[in-house]
Amino acid sequence: MEELTGEERQALISAACWYFKRFARPVAELPDDNSSYAVVERERYLELHSALRKLGVRLAVPDELRRHVQPLG
Repeated sequence: MEELTGEERQALISAACWYFKRFARPVAELPDDNSSYAVVERERYLELHSALRKLGVRLAVPDELRRHVQPLG
């Protein structure tokens, strides 16, 4: 696989940050239940948060989703 340029990496990070911020409220407003849809959407959103943290981007998780965040380890 070809390596990303610095500009390409920054473009991906910027797009991911925009998505994370844009969908914070809709994901947080999902029913607080264990329906497949709600669980999968929360997991995907929190996986994006984890990936951004690994890239050095620190964004706050909405308060409504904090209890779903796995401890760093």
